[in-house]
Amino acid sequence: MTTEETSMTESAEPAALPPRSERTTARLSQTWLTWTVFTVTATTTVAGLLSPAVREAMSRTPGFLDGQWWRLISPILINPEGWHQIVFNAAALLVLGTVAERVYGRLRWIALYLAGALSGEIFSYAMGDYSAGSSLAIAGLLGGLTAWVVLGHARLPAFPRVGAVALSAGAVLLVVIGDAHGAPILIGFALGSLMLWHARRTGSPIPTAKQVDPQS
Repeated sequence: MTTEETSMTESAEPAALPPRSERTTARLSQTWLTWTVFTVTATTTVAGLLSPAVREAMSRTPGFLDGQWWRLISPILINPEGWHQIVFNAAALLVLGTVAERVYGRLRWIALYLAGALSGEIFSYAMGDYSAGSSLAIAGLLGGLTAWVVLGHARLPAFPRVGAVALSAGAVLLVVIGDAHGAPILIGFALGSLMLWHARRTGSPIPTAKQVDPQS
């Protein structure tokens, strides 16, 4: 084998992956905002479980209508309805949050999260639904990711895109039946669509599903 052939053979070999520890560190550094929100929410949730006074002070109550303005956002910081709510919302935040952070970046992530929270809380107050939970904010992230899939930027096969369209239609139905999660999904979808349109117009890169794969 000639020197040139040897060089071509060596260059054709795939580059070795970094050690697992380095890949894990890199992934965490890309999604530290999600983990920070997870930690803050977990801390305030534990505080609410240990102290009824904390839970009452942060929950969604008619006190907001009497000028307790912090209750427009504080309910997303606790999950007081038991372990099923805590586990489900924690898992949803970590899964959806890490993907959304890699797709949209941190500032847009915050915008989607807060848009979901505010729209969901306003809808809940309008419906007289007094409780608490981070799922409304997470629904904003879900809406943003739904837009990413439906508009084709994720470059997924047809079936996931059809599922995302069905999810959007389901969000409309949730609004009709008075479920507070529908509004943040739709707001997240609209805001995410606007963000993706702006990124495309300005030539900013939009990651595909393959590029945001945790194993990549």
